[in-house]
Amino acid sequence: MKGRNESAMGEFRLEIPRSYDASPERVFRAWTDPASMKAWLAEGGDVVADPRVDGLFYLGMMHSGQIRPHYGRYLRVESPRLLEFTWVSEHTRGKESVVTLEFTPRGRQTEVRLTHEGLPDERMAMAHTEGWTFFLDTLVAQLSGAG
Repeated sequence: MKGRNESAMGEFRLEIPRSYDASPERVFRAWTDPASMKAWLAEGGDVVADPRVDGLFYLGMMHSGQIRPHYGRYLRVESPRLLEFTWVSEHTRGKESVVTLEFTPRGRQTEVRLTHEGLPDERMAMAHTEGWTFFLDTLVAQLSGAG
């Protein structure tokens, strides 16, 4: 079950860069440690994560008082420079899409480039752009608050 399921993926993609005042190791850990993911990515909802190739994750993201399930499997885990996983939710219309995170050291900062490919249509690509922008901004506070 390795690799992408290209035939099931949509044609829309997005790319968002962001810089953090933290080491690549810390930023990478924020994306792979279940307690950290629960705090900023699931907004307090349930998180199960096994960050290794073919390992699975589940995020029960809280949104407007409801749990929004998101799940997938890790495709590439190359700490602390690259993380790639499938992403499935009602907003991908139940189809597999792929999120790739690249972590690049820039002096005392880490530049993160998030790419999300395989979204089903332009509306869902725009919704994911808004969502990822919100969560990438939330991570700034998470990293500054956690020693």
